[in-house]
Amino acid sequence: MRDLIVKLFLRLGIYKPCVELINKIKFEFQARKMRRNGLAMLATAEAAFDEMGVQAFLTYGCLLGAYRDHAFISYDPDVDLGILAEQAPADLIAKMQQHGFQYHRQIVLHDPQHTIAEQTYVYRGLHLDIFFYYREGKDFYSLIQRKHETKDWKDANLTDGFPTDRSYVPACPFEKRPFLGLQVYMPTDTDGWLRAIYSDSYMTPIKNWSKEGYITRIVSTPDRSFREYAINS
Repeated sequence: MRDLIVKLFLRLGIYKPCVELINKIKFEFQARKMRRNGLAMLATAEAAFDEMGVQAFLTYGCLLGAYRDHAFISYDPDVDLGILAEQAPADLIAKMQQHGFQYHRQIVLHDPQHTIAEQTYVYRGLHLDIFFYYREGKDFYSLIQRKHETKDWKDANLTDGFPTDRSYVPACPFEKRPFLGLQVYMPTDTDGWLRAIYSDSYMTPIKNWSKEGYITRIVSTPDRSFREYAINS
């Protein structure tokens, strides 16, 4: 039934606006949950990674909120953490589940290394996105999956995958800093990271920010990524 509806909406030219409306409603709903439970999830995640001996650091929207607003961004629907891929334990999923996180999905490249871009877990109805960072020269980079050029996500996942960018940031150590009563890891060169991700204008709040029109270190690649879901998702 879903496939028939998608095909009908595509034929009528209303598929994209309908998806955008549904996503907007979901986004606002998740943002309200984030304001209620985000800090508890972050505290639990930090404790889990500390137990593993892994430095899990704030990145993307969470890092921006911590540095610019000294809080979660009011319209941010999830928690973004990064880890160095070289530190990730082989049984990361099992270890996260032991701490109450439900594994949801991961984004991977279909390369010989089965490179992991991101893993998503669910905690109290909220998403925890863990981005894997890789070393390249004097930089770290993470992989960002974009929308398919023309296909809906299920068709894309079954065929040629999704366009995938690399987001470069300066390699630097991480240190624990205070954030909303917690001590959490952040990159020591936080300003350099935020300029690389969001451009020099990152101190100006922009709700529907995208890289277009800004000078960032996010670059397109020929890589295609795919989503692997937990069996019960």
